[in-house]
Amino acid sequence: MNQRRMDAFDAVLRALRTGENTAVEEAAAAFAPSVSYQSGNVAVSGTDAVSDRLNGQWPLTPVYAKGEWTEPEATGDALQISARFPTFGTIKGYALKVSFDGNDRITRLDETVEMYPAPKATDSLPAVVRTAINGALANNTPITVAYTGSDGAPVLSLRGSTQVYGKSALSIWVRNPKGGLVDAARAGKAISFLYRDSSRRMTLVMSGKGRIVEGAERDRVWSISPEVEKRHDPERKGVAIVIDLDKVAGNTPSGPVLVAT
Repeated sequence: MNQRRMDAFDAVLRALRTGENTAVEEAAAAFAPSVSYQSGNVAVSGTDAVSDRLNGQWPLTPVYAKGEWTEPEATGDALQISARFPTFGTIKGYALKVSFDGNDRITRLDETVEMYPAPKATDSLPAVVRTAINGALANNTPITVAYTGSDGAPVLSLRGSTQVYGKSALSIWVRNPKGGLVDAARAGKAISFLYRDSSRRMTLVMSGKGRIVEGAERDRVWSISPEVEKRHDPERKGVAIVIDLDKVAGNTPSGPVLVAT
């Protein structure tokens, strides 16, 4: 494969991974007038249309930027490359084939994106979810908790003490025993959680019912809470809440997850 084709292929790849206009312009300079682009059920043709499809930030552009890419391989009048994305749970695999004519112009771009299949529901939190939740505070991705206040309005708060408690439950040490979250748990109201790690495109949405626990359970909730949270309440005047989850859904680096109890 000659250098002109390699340079054109490299420009296409840079355009896909960055969306930068300069990369798109370099790629477009090598397009044949009838160039076409095919990705799943999306098909466009012509220099302007294909350039527009490569230009700018698309939903998968930042994902492509962090992919692990193979070396290009020549197959006839085409160059092919593939990639995997071990830190993203949306795409399982990727392949790109760029075809050329006798004048080293790009005639066709064939993109194949392999998505993870829909998850099968389980009744317990998988290891990747447990690890993410237990390390959320240390990872600077604290859990956001949502519940309905006594006035009927929604309330959001960050809860750094949130930890996994059993196979399908979470626990929170609440420092203020008269807080709204404690009232919501006592009233049996639904409590929701959001975990988001943008660096890994990992999102978890969880929901369940809370209950106030005492005795040995209260001691355990205190014990597993991060130390920095305990130092906010050295006299242990807070309240221990266990939330029995009824649903967890989202994406992880290992693929999508679904927990239903």
